[in-house]
Order: sequence, then C-alpha cells, then structure tokens
Amino acid sequence: MKRWIQAMGSDQTRMRNLTYDEAVEAAGEMAKGDSTDAQCAAFLMALCMKGEADDELMAFIDVYRGYSLNYHTQPNSLNSIGPTEGRKRFPVTLPVSLLLASVGFTQVMQGGDALPARQGTALKEIVESLGVSLHLSVKAWQSMLFHLHIGFLPTEQLCPPIGRLKQVREQLGIRTVIDTIEKVLNPVLSTNLIIGVQQRKVMESLIPISMRSGFQQAYIISGIDGSEDLPLYENSTIRIVTPWGDESRSVEPQKFGFTSTPLPNLAKEDQITMVKRIIAGEDGTEVKRERDHVIFNTGLRLKWFDKVDSYEEGFQLADALLQRKEAHKTMQRWIDQSQYLKLQDLADSDDSSSKIG
Repeated sequence: MKRWIQAMGSDQTRMRNLTYDEAVEAAGEMAKGDSTDAQCAAFLMALCMKGEADDELMAFIDVYRGYSLNYHTQPNSLNSIGPTEGRKRFPVTLPVSLLLASVGFTQVMQGGDALPARQGTALKEIVESLGVSLHLSVKAWQSMLFHLHIGFLPTEQLCPPIGRLKQVREQLGIRTVIDTIEKVLNPVLSTNLIIGVQQRKVMESLIPISMRSGFQQAYIISGIDGSEDLPLYENSTIRIVTPWGDESRSVEPQKFGFTSTPLPNLAKEDQITMVKRIIAGEDGTEVKRERDHVIFNTGLRLKWFDKVDSYEEGFQLADALLQRKEAHKTMQRWIDQSQYLKLQDLADSDDSSSKIG
C-alpha cells in the first residue's frame, strides 16, 4: 500500500492519478485485509485530498462489488440509498418505500451505520428498531424480497470488507471513496436508482459512474439532511442520469399545491414514533407536515419510474394508500416474515452443524 500512497504524492505538486489497474491493486489490498488501518487511512486521505478520478472510482467499485454477496437480479426494482451520516429529521423514505412496495414496485433499501461528522440516526437502526430482522441468509432475503417487494441490505453485511473499514472511517471523520462505493454497489442489479448526497461535488462524481454500475435511470438528489427525500419548504435541484445523458431539473412543491415549514430535528425514538403514526394512517394536524412529505415524495417516485401517468395521480394514490393503512400492512408483513426467516435460518444452521458433527 505504501507505493500507492507515494505514487499519488505527498504534496500538491507531485500528485497524480492512479491507473485503473493500479487502483484495482490498491483496492484489492485493502479489501483482502493486507493493509494496516494506518495504511488504509493514509491512502483514503491521500485519495480524498487529490480527488478521485473516474478510473480510480470504477476500480474500487469493481473490486468491492467482487467481494459483495451474490443476490439474484431484480432489474425492475428501485435501489434507494441515503446519507452515510444518518438522518436528524423524519425519515420520509421509509414510509415512501413501504407504500411503493404495497403496489408491487420492488424496493431495495441499503445503508450502514451512521458515520461522523454530522452523525444522525441510520435508517438501518430505525428499520431494526421497528422489528425487522436484517441478519438473514441470501436465500432468505431473496425470498422475502420476492414475496413482499421490500428489503433492506446493511452495507457491512452486503460487503464485509467495507464493514472492516468502519473504525478507520470513523476516525477519519470525512467523506472518502468508500462513501461513493456504498452508493453504487447495486447488489441486485436494479435498473433504477434514487440516491441522496450532501454536496454538489459528490453529485457530479456520481453522474459518470452510475450508468457504469448497471443503472438505467438514476435520480441524484441533495435532499433533507443530504438524503433522497425532497423537502416541501424549499425548491430542490435534482440530476437525472440515463444512458442518453443527464439533466438538471428544479422541483417546486408549491406548483403542486404543497407548502410546509421545515421538518424539525428528531431523536431516534421520536423518528420511530413518527414513522409508526404515519403508516398507521393518522392524518391530523400534528402529523400533517410529515404526512404531506410522504405523499409528495411517493407521488414523485411513482411518476418518475412510470407507475402512474401524472404527478397528481401519484399524489392521490399515495394519499389513498395511507388512508387504507397499506404501509402499515406491508410493515407488519415485513416484520413477521423477517423474524420467521431468521428462525428458519437458525434451524437450518443448527441442522447443518449436527450433520457435520
């Protein structure tokens, strides 16, 4: 690893990009555990200071995807990925994903533990706290996704080498190439992607590599807390990337009749409570702000990914699904099925151990 750190240079005048093959070798050394934590930290810092070239990014993505678990392809699914720093406000994307899954649009959420510097609550923590078991075998997880059209993949489980870098990343406390890798692993080869980013620079870096990662339609959003959730209290600029190019588009909620004050910061338990209230069908003034955000973002995704003919139809469908408590029903089935499959995995493991013995 030392030679690759030195190759990038120790000062601005001698920095150079690694070739694809060089970056593959460096990424491989890190993924295999052949580098110390200090070497990994030095390399990630040097790469961050220099700025990642496209070939370097693709090399790391290719290597780490090779170390990821193998899942059956779900090409028509939507892969949604939020901020690595976690969320400090209501996680709009969770009830949105439940609503989309309830109409048969397969949702693959992905993420890991929240990392500094603006550490909030990871979506993984919220899903687990609601009762969903995330530690499932590949076979069990695939079965659940097929029947329920929803699943969550913890990054550290999906790609163990990324999990081994957790302490290094926490100590560095800055965005590194690993943050980008997480967002485009594309574990089930989804053709659709919606992704949240904190910085415009990150948005630009994702444009060329999103198509090279198997996606055919990617929406890159700098939303609430750097998430994939668009706010109602201000306009948003999004980037839409397809094999034919990319475009910027302004989303103006007021044009659709939506207005709101900013969502407040919420502790983890308060986020969980609000999710439960929204998916249970509450529609009073105390939850109107959060509920409207869910309806708006659900309607957008339904239209963006061609599930309805107009935004208005998408908003009306989202409202009706909430009233019928479809998100709650999907959530309960998800909890029950994941817990059942977890016990089945344990039984299969015990049976295999006894046979081996």
